[in-house]
Amino acid sequence: MATDAASKQEASDFLQSLLNKNLRVTTTDSRMFWGGFKCTDSESNIVLKHTYEYRHPSLQKQAEELAGTAATSTVKMDMTSRYLGLVVVPGKHIVKIEVEEFKSQMKSRDKKRSGEEWKSQERGQGQEEEVREEGRDVPLPASGPGLGSGSSQEEL
Repeated sequence: MATDAASKQEASDFLQSLLNKNLRVTTTDSRMFWGGFKCTDSESNIVLKHTYEYRHPSLQKQAEELAGTAATSTVKMDMTSRYLGLVVVPGKHIVKIEVEEFKSQMKSRDKKRSGEEWKSQERGQGQEEEVREEGRDVPLPASGPGLGSGSSQEEL
C-alpha cells in the first residue's frame, strides 16, 4: 500500500511538472496538436491551451506535387495548420505525446533529479533510486499512453 501511494504521488508530481509546458499530441487520424498543457482526467483526455492543429497534405495534393516535379528530385510539402485555442483531445484517440523542452530546461531538470537521487541515497532509499535511474516510468491511468524518453523531447 505504501508503494502504491508513493507511485500515485510520483505520477501526480510528474503531471504537475508538465503544467503549462508545450506538448505535441498526435492522434489516430495523424493530426498533431501543439499547445500548452492545462489538465488531464482519469480517462486520459488532455486539455491544451493556445493550440494549433497540424495536418499532413491530402493524397490528392501529394500526387499533384509529385506529378509536377522530376522523378529524381525530392518534394517538400508543408503541413497545413490552423489556430484552435482551447482544445480537449480525447484520450482514446491519442497515439503519442511529446514534451517540448529546450536544452536549458533539460539540464536544470537533470540537476534537480541528481540532487534528489543524492538525498534519497543519503536517507538509505536505494530501491527508490533504481526506479529513477531506469527512466521516467511514471504510472498513468490504466487507459493512458506509456512513457518513454527522447533526446530533445520526452514522449509520454
